[in-house]
Amino acid sequence: MKRFSVKRLILLLAILLVVGGVTLALAPWTVSSRALTADVAEQLREEFGIELDVAGRTVIAFLPLPRLKFEGVSLTARDGTPLARGGELRGQLAVRPLLFGRIVLDEVSLSNSRVDVSINVFGDSPWHRLAGDVRRRIDNGSSAFSIARLALNNVQVFYDDERDGTRQVLRNVALALEWPRVQGAVALNGSLRIRGETVNIALSDLRPAALLANEHSPIDLRLNSRFGRLAVTGSVSPGVDAPWLSGRVSFETPAMRDLLVWSGHDLPLGPLLGPVSLQGEVSGVGSVVSWPSLQLGLNGGRLEGALSARLDDGRLAINGTLAANTLILDDFAAPFLESAMPSGPWRFRRYDLAQTSGADLDLRLSASEARLRGLRMSDVAMSVLIKDERIESALSRATLHGGTARGRFALTRVRDGDGIELQAQGSVDAIDLGATFRESGGATWVTGRADGEFTLQARGIHAFDMARRAVGEGQVTIHDGQFVGISLDDAIRRFENQPLTASRNLRSGMTPFTEARAGILVESGLGKVVDAGFEAPSISGVVQGIFFIPDRRLSARAAIQSNEAVADGDMVSALSFDIQGPWHDIAILPDANALIQRSGAARLLLGPAVEATPIDQLPAQ
Repeated sequence: MKRFSVKRLILLLAILLVVGGVTLALAPWTVSSRALTADVAEQLREEFGIELDVAGRTVIAFLPLPRLKFEGVSLTARDGTPLARGGELRGQLAVRPLLFGRIVLDEVSLSNSRVDVSINVFGDSPWHRLAGDVRRRIDNGSSAFSIARLALNNVQVFYDDERDGTRQVLRNVALALEWPRVQGAVALNGSLRIRGETVNIALSDLRPAALLANEHSPIDLRLNSRFGRLAVTGSVSPGVDAPWLSGRVSFETPAMRDLLVWSGHDLPLGPLLGPVSLQGEVSGVGSVVSWPSLQLGLNGGRLEGALSARLDDGRLAINGTLAANTLILDDFAAPFLESAMPSGPWRFRRYDLAQTSGADLDLRLSASEARLRGLRMSDVAMSVLIKDERIESALSRATLHGGTARGRFALTRVRDGDGIELQAQGSVDAIDLGATFRESGGATWVTGRADGEFTLQARGIHAFDMARRAVGEGQVTIHDGQFVGISLDDAIRRFENQPLTASRNLRSGMTPFTEARAGILVESGLGKVVDAGFEAPSISGVVQGIFFIPDRRLSARAAIQSNEAVADGDMVSALSFDIQGPWHDIAILPDANALIQRSGAARLLLGPAVEATPIDQLPAQ
């Protein structure tokens, strides 16, 4: 019985010893060992050229894996320049050296710290010198670093570049870098917050040793955020003259304008860009990045071709040639189309070319079909040139409903004041006017084949201001057409037989004509209709009047007459109309006095004619 009790006691003591040992191994120990800190500091100094100073506790634990933690750390370069301040430095101890009494870390993580990345006006940075230390270690034949994994957790990175004044803060940085072999590839994964948005990062295949030796290295980089995604695969090199990038790239964003606002960068016509996608081959040489073969998705359209981008004194310049089956122009013309509406939101919004012309563009476009709202054009060739707060676009050719259209416009910031200056000109040849108006949502009261041209100049701070300062001229000739919704032939016949009913069915039916013409002159937003008229088989007419561009109103008078005698005495019949009202709701009003005078019975309602007495014959008061 005693032996059994002794055995049980020994077993119990053994269990207690094991449990106690495990507990002691699992529990973190707070130690104050200068030797421990010195060993870790020496390792960081030899491998990365970083000096370690610990102001807080040092905690060590052995299970499940031996590890230690330094609190209140600061990391500096060899010359004492601060690199990181505050937080905790955690390290995992390599087991084999620990068995021989050596302290060697194989994993290191920095948490809750501030990291400073500063570049002076000469382009020098302490981090560049650290890269130089790593290069020397590789050149000396080192096969591997003892520390194969570096991590940042909840770190704030403060970036300051004195060369251009760029300052940026990267918050909540959580990145893990794995580099098991010096000559091998690294893997970087994690996320960070920049300007309030989270960006996920995944980098693989990159070989730092090859880059430090000025050789090519494979790369697979993927960035993902709420604003879009970017993927780059290929090879990179630190060379300047040789291609430093070659491979493939894919990019996609649901709203480029939002991405540009968030990033603080500029693109040509940036505020007008919606969904954008890009994929294709890419190469970089010097300050130029080229896409020799790419597919570009732009505001719902698909284009193919070649593009190149370069930096000239910090300003982005893009050149290229693109072709599309269908080119959608709605978003690019939106500011002007909306300002053309009587209550458009852009009518009194100040024009500013600073953002839309924040980068240069020289682009040539061709398309089998182009769409502008409902208007469709085919066989389109055009160009866009943006440079130094000037936007210029030329429509070299376009087939428009059986005819051709050409045009050019330029927007330039006014140098001696606020606002912009518009210069535009265009011409059409044999287009189907009725079909064009129906698709564009314009007037539907006239059809025919039209030839015409115009020039227009205006300047102002918004659309209304430009409208009241507009200057220009234009002329149009329409062949074999119709005035839709007005029956002038019937009005002439009624005018002779039943004058008071001449306007009864005026706003119904149609009036065919062989030719109609009009010329306009615009000065200070006031347009004059000159040399306007039409010729029809049985009638002809002329029109004179004015129109107000800022108010979008028309006031004109039209006179029509029969080409053949319709009354006694071989006399032709003539009738006049007033044309008044807003452009979208024009009223045609016959001359009431003429109708009454023509009616024998109704003429008596006007009373006898009274001759006016000259003012000098009036009796004295």
